[in-house]
Amino acid sequence: MNQGILALVSSIGCTSAGSLQSLADAMHIPHLFIQRATAGTPRSGCGLTRSNRNDDYTLSVRPPVYLNEVILRVITEYAWQKFIIFYDSEYDIRGIQEFLDKVSQQGMDVALQKVENNINKMITTLFDTMRIEELNRYRDTLRRAILVMNPATAKSFITEVVETNLVAFDCHWIIINEEINDVDVQELVRRSIGRLTIIRQTFPVPQNISQRCFRGNHRISSTLCDPKDPFAQNMEISNLYIYDTVLLLANAFHKKLEDRKWHSMASLSCIRKNSKPWQGGRSMLETIKKGGVSGLTGELEFGENGGNPNVHFEILGTNYGEELGRGIRK
Repeated sequence: MNQGILALVSSIGCTSAGSLQSLADAMHIPHLFIQRATAGTPRSGCGLTRSNRNDDYTLSVRPPVYLNEVILRVITEYAWQKFIIFYDSEYDIRGIQEFLDKVSQQGMDVALQKVENNINKMITTLFDTMRIEELNRYRDTLRRAILVMNPATAKSFITEVVETNLVAFDCHWIIINEEINDVDVQELVRRSIGRLTIIRQTFPVPQNISQRCFRGNHRISSTLCDPKDPFAQNMEISNLYIYDTVLLLANAFHKKLEDRKWHSMASLSCIRKNSKPWQGGRSMLETIKKGGVSGLTGELEFGENGGNPNVHFEILGTNYGEELGRGIRK
């Protein structure tokens, strides 16, 4: 910061983001925050403190977590009344508390079970500790299940319960995670029996192939713009948002120079008592908020609350069937 700073771009967890938010507010530095999930685990909501709008310099690039609304709409569509939710050790179960409250109010029977890292040991313990009638009741509970976990854990978990005959061909499981890619989808379908529904975040791709590598007035690397490229397939969603954020900042900087309203970046320090906030910070923040960019994540822009409202989900599913390698459709 001693050499001057235009903006902060962070892709971190909630706790660290809160510290950066305090710094940005104190020094009037635009802070573009991209929440990162732990090891591909579904995100929980990040409760950043929102102060007076004039003192709030943090913009949320990645849209809020909509898992509660999405799960509720899907199970309502399927008319589920009894089901179990499995979640892995990395997921903060408080992230779906709103969903749990609503289904409880509607009289649904919901069980929760944490999936430990050693899945084989967990399954073995069930067989060792449960009587036959208890296992049969547990199998009945598993007929309808929601998996809130990272793809690797989900694949291991499905493999174990199928191989140990804990689930039957009339089961229906829902896996929800923004980060699941096409390779993960095919692997999950291959390992499962019964019916599988997968919910993930998706990004609009231009139908015109000649336009896929162009977004507005800029060209995207051919490696990134091809949705079938293995490299693009395995990129974390957070990294897609980082790409678009840097592009947005570059456009905002160019706009300030064009309008001849650029305020030189001041030397800032958190240590010196006489260090003053950047005078051009508010102006830069407003330019960023009024701007927008079409990028890898679609349209990146900010609403009045400082958040990006643009998010799309897709629901993929199989029909009931015993055969492996079943087709999956939207």
